[in-house]
Amino acid sequence: MRDLWTYLKETDKPIALYGTGNGADKIIAELQKDGTWDKVQGIFASPGFVRSRTFHGHKVESYEDVKARLGSMIVLLCFGSSLPEVVAFVHRIAEENELYAPAVPVYGNELFDMAYYREHKQELGKARMLMADELSRQTFDNTISYFLSGDIRYLEECAVPAEEEFMLTELRDNAAYIDLGAYTGDTVAEYRRIFPSITSVTAVEPDAKNFRKLRENVTDAVLINALISDTPGTAHINLGKGRGVHEQDEGAVIDSVTVDSILNGKPAHLIKYDVEGNEHKAINGSAWTIAEYKPVLHVACYHRSEDIYDLPLLISGIRPDYKIYMRHRPHLLNWDTQFICI
Repeated sequence: MRDLWTYLKETDKPIALYGTGNGADKIIAELQKDGTWDKVQGIFASPGFVRSRTFHGHKVESYEDVKARLGSMIVLLCFGSSLPEVVAFVHRIAEENELYAPAVPVYGNELFDMAYYREHKQELGKARMLMADELSRQTFDNTISYFLSGDIRYLEECAVPAEEEFMLTELRDNAAYIDLGAYTGDTVAEYRRIFPSITSVTAVEPDAKNFRKLRENVTDAVLINALISDTPGTAHINLGKGRGVHEQDEGAVIDSVTVDSILNGKPAHLIKYDVEGNEHKAINGSAWTIAEYKPVLHVACYHRSEDIYDLPLLISGIRPDYKIYMRHRPHLLNWDTQFICI
């Protein structure tokens, strides 16, 4: 089986990119590595976002103009969305052209291509064996197939609504909830609504602007403006990225905390990890709490290529008695995919 990148390298069809954001930058960087970038003959934006501008040397056009100019073409979707109108437009494009959504990691430089799959086949096999039900195994397999092919139909086949995902979780009375990557409080509100037995909330958010809004939106909770990691102290982050604030080697200095240091021996019953690629470190920083109390874990697994196998193996190494489920909510890319550990 060849991966999408090999297919793009070998095809004679013209390529057009849909999208002009950070995702497009990453895809272009990959296309430039082997000369495939020369096959890109058009870039277009969504209706209402076509303006007089260029992107990587190409005039940004409408889909209709690119289609009229190129005819039969390959379209690369360069962003993710769950908005119904965007999804409908993408499906229309897919009916008229070959359409792929290249899987480039949100963080890290490890591209999940065929070489990566072969290199990590053993770890992937071990992680798959940890999946607790058939839907989890299907979601695991389809995610890998999507990574290799860029075909979003694999994700659509296994997508489930959030309500079905949350049905896996049962909480005791007076439950303590830890929200890691709380943003402006949207998930705190969601989890409080879905799980009325939550009586204690601790929310951690590194971005100062988001944290100010978090304080406005969330009351009766412990709110911490810090980066969640594997050791308490200080760390470096990027600034001005909204949901994209993440740990890096340089940048603004911020306090770092761990779940174990926050709780200081107190129990947690549900921990949500959505920390922009720092999930591995955050879980390591929760190891004592996980081993001692076995809280339910909701862990985002779409930021890094290795998340799909690394995170379940890490969690199972701390508490082998977890049942690990994998669920994907409807989304054009593999975002909104997580492990639920019970």
